[in-house]
Amino acid sequence: MTRITARAVKVGLTVSAVAGIVALTSSGGHVLLLDIYLLCMGGVLLLALVRTTRARAPSTRGSQFDRALAAMRRQPPDSGDLALAHELELSTYNAFHLQARLRPVLRDIAAHRLRTRYGVELDREAARARELVGAQAWELVRPDRPPPEDRLARGPDADELAVVVDQLEAI
Repeated sequence: MTRITARAVKVGLTVSAVAGIVALTSSGGHVLLLDIYLLCMGGVLLLALVRTTRARAPSTRGSQFDRALAAMRRQPPDSGDLALAHELELSTYNAFHLQARLRPVLRDIAAHRLRTRYGVELDREAARARELVGAQAWELVRPDRPPPEDRLARGPDADELAVVVDQLEAI
């Protein structure tokens, strides 16, 4: 006998005992008592059937939502290309975003390329770095670039930023 069946039998015997005691001690309402007894026994039987079916069904460990959520958490983070594209787009809307978020990334790229390919430090050898970096890219990565006067002004066009990216890739 399984645990589910044993529990159903225990609950069924308890309900039967209570119904028998109520039938013997009361003088009327036997029809109502019979309806309640049959309803309780049907509930016990139905619960036992549901638990048995669930126990014998193949385990799926969670709902489809739980599986989808777990799959989303397992996916590796993006490589950063999408994030850089997002920063480029936001920089066209706001000059301060260009200065605060995109410029440090572009400076890191320029400094790394200058250091590894030519042995030039971006901040220490500004004159030599200016020769190697394109004119439009230099305006963004130069060490003495001041912040924008109007923080809410529009940034450069996407075409201008594409030229800057091309110039940095050419280093």
